[in-house]
Amino acid sequence: MAGLIGIVMGLVLLGLRRNYPASIRGMRLWGAAPLVCAGSTLFYGLDGVLPASLVALIGNALLLLGVTLFLLGSEQLHGLPPSWRRWAMVIVATLLLLTLFMLVYPDYRIRVLIFSGTLAAIVVEHARLLGRHGKGFAHRFTAMALWGQAAVLVCRAASTLWLDQADTQRFAQSTVQTVYIATFSFSVLLISIGVLLMAGERVRAEFEYLATHDSLTGAHTRRAVLAACADELARWSRYGSPFSLLILDIDHFKRINDAHGHLAGDQVLAHFVQIIQAHLRSADRLGRYGGEEFMVLLPETDIEAATHVAERMRASLDATPDSAGRPHCTVSIGLTTVQPGDGKVDTLIARADAALYEAKAQGRNRVQAG
Repeated sequence: MAGLIGIVMGLVLLGLRRNYPASIRGMRLWGAAPLVCAGSTLFYGLDGVLPASLVALIGNALLLLGVTLFLLGSEQLHGLPPSWRRWAMVIVATLLLLTLFMLVYPDYRIRVLIFSGTLAAIVVEHARLLGRHGKGFAHRFTAMALWGQAAVLVCRAASTLWLDQADTQRFAQSTVQTVYIATFSFSVLLISIGVLLMAGERVRAEFEYLATHDSLTGAHTRRAVLAACADELARWSRYGSPFSLLILDIDHFKRINDAHGHLAGDQVLAHFVQIIQAHLRSADRLGRYGGEEFMVLLPETDIEAATHVAERMRASLDATPDSAGRPHCTVSIGLTTVQPGDGKVDTLIARADAALYEAKAQGRNRVQAG
């Protein structure tokens, strides 16, 4: 049953990998992990057909590899440096020690301590990784399953000291052995479900990001930044916290497209957003309002502070030299701060827009408050 469960979960994970975006990394390793664990279970079933030492070593090697593949898949998902070299050395060292205490100094208890301890170390490292880098139900669920699996392994290692003998057979029927195999196999199923949930959470997060961010520049979409403005307006009406709104327009952007091509224009837009983002706090919001027009929301910012921020943005962009494929550009900025009587976001946008047109009328490449 353990082998069949592993095969089914591995095939499900590998099948879903083809339907998930390429940015969801780790699916291949996660799919291979339960299949390798299933291979170890099936290989253990060859006891009595092949030499016992060969069955034990290959079966143990496959189980160690399968548990490690779960860990490596999570590392890929979170963009972490791969640790396969370190764990490969750990697995090789473990197998050498198992061989020593199987053929040279036969002792079943020491083999259980070594094997269970190594598995527990891999599982604990996986659980700690998810605790450091993961959020959400799927990560917590998988981490809990891993900690449970580690607890089972530690209990098995401890129990061998007083329940087993040096010459105990690996497949000797006992309550402890039955409970250990059942719980460990069930934990592999839970971890397979957990990594599947983690992949699903990452897919949902990517779709949410695409729904709220412009694909070219990475700025928020118009809908997202307007929603943030509405929330800030509601907060102002309740608590009186000021905020400012900026509308930015890249000067003569059509000329850039006509003279240098739309690819250069795209590079200008991406570079523009990068420059503007460098002057914003984590609470601020930059959104693409339309074409070459952008909107910046500055919470907890009065008109004087907003003017200083806008001027730094303008000067920074103007000071940026040309580069290969990206011509020089400037920006005109109109800004306003929430005022008594402002009941709609459209009112602030209209004032900031009027200030923007005033900045253009006065020669562009300037900041105008309204």
